[in-house]
Amino acid sequence: MFEKLSRKQQLIFLSGVFEGEGWFGLNKWGVRTPVAVLEVQMSDEDVIKKFQRYFNLNSNIWFRKRSKKHYKDTWRFWIKGIRALHFMEEMLPYLSTRRKEQYYHVVKSIGNGPKDWSPPILKQTKNQTSDV
Repeated sequence: MFEKLSRKQQLIFLSGVFEGEGWFGLNKWGVRTPVAVLEVQMSDEDVIKKFQRYFNLNSNIWFRKRSKKHYKDTWRFWIKGIRALHFMEEMLPYLSTRRKEQYYHVVKSIGNGPKDWSPPILKQTKNQTSDV
């Protein structure tokens, strides 16, 4: 069914999943320059694989076996760097104010990035979010 949706419909679906199960921020551990990271973690492998298909990736999914009997197995999809920034930018119209603020905080924290980034990262305007 997911494959029959338009690209925009797929994006809206994934934005909703990300809103509830995702995380976006900076990876500062062991790197000289902070890197944008986007992750979605949940116990529904089929939903996580939709993120993978959206990006035409063969990897970027981690599996974690439950550590206790009453826990569920979990799957995590992740992307980082410019790909994460562009995906967040794509999802912005469908995300909450809090998520938009996270995006703008990350962009502001890392600056405009290398000059070879293309297309350019979305610039914030006063009417896009409040209190950012």
